[in-house]
Amino acid sequence: MSLVKNEWMKIFSKVSTYIFIAFLLLAALGAAIIDYKLSPEESGKDWKQDLKVEIQEQQKALEAKDISEDEKAAIMADIDLNKQMLADNINPDLNTNWTYMAEWTTSLTSFVTLFVVIVCSSLVSSEFSDGTIKQLLIRPYKRWKILLSKYITSLLFAALLLASLLIFSYLIGIIFFGNGSFSDKIMDPASFGEFSLVVVGEYFVDMIVYWIPGFLVITTIAFMLSTLFKNQALAVGISIFILFASSTLNMVIQSFIGKYEWLKFVLFPHLDLRGYISGTIEMFDGATLGFSMGVLGIYYLIFLALTFFFFQKKDITN
Repeated sequence: MSLVKNEWMKIFSKVSTYIFIAFLLLAALGAAIIDYKLSPEESGKDWKQDLKVEIQEQQKALEAKDISEDEKAAIMADIDLNKQMLADNINPDLNTNWTYMAEWTTSLTSFVTLFVVIVCSSLVSSEFSDGTIKQLLIRPYKRWKILLSKYITSLLFAALLLASLLIFSYLIGIIFFGNGSFSDKIMDPASFGEFSLVVVGEYFVDMIVYWIPGFLVITTIAFMLSTLFKNQALAVGISIFILFASSTLNMVIQSFIGKYEWLKFVLFPHLDLRGYISGTIEMFDGATLGFSMGVLGIYYLIFLALTFFFFQKKDITN
């Protein structure tokens, strides 16, 4: 515990830590302001009446002489969607703290990933860059215990940033949009126009829970790189490059995955599990949540093993 406490104090001795937390607060506030400005004015409006008027206008549009078959099909699909919303009492303009978090906070988690990667990739490499590694390792602790304390600290820091973002978003959401119901139903954001409903609170929780495994693996990669490189800038730079390149690599790999079966076992297509939530986004043929979790688990253990192995063998004389 004393090692973890010492590492924790090191993190909070840096100004950047407070800047990261303040940035999350400002990001949550900025997202709320944008959402508030973009939201229709609800006071005094009857959304059911508005939806009925919209249906009538769409039906009139179908009577136009120059309408194409494609346009006609699209309008009829919209009419069916609006009628289903009326039948199921689903307000398409619902805006509460939960809808705000489901739409915005889930996107803001990318900032948490970025900040944690920056901190984790410098936890060990900074000891070499600053020349403090020898003083650290001459303490009466085994190397693996010292490294483990740094890894535990990095996970605690990641948890702190995520908790900060969630708390900021929840409170700001209440201020701007009021405290809505956890069990309100909304259209599934991944339904792409099809009538598919989700419970907004459960959807938000799922989006966070399904994001965490990939986030944990990326955090571990950054921490591993911090043990491989003695240069702090190099470790941070490579970690950020991997983070930003992962989505591009994912698309490239998925385009070839039908031709080369072994690509299913590459890490990148499995980093974001949120496509499994509604089942409307399939990553590739045969992909299941269990398979992706298994792949992530194997890579996680490999990265951890490499981290501790190389740190044990690390030469600190130079």
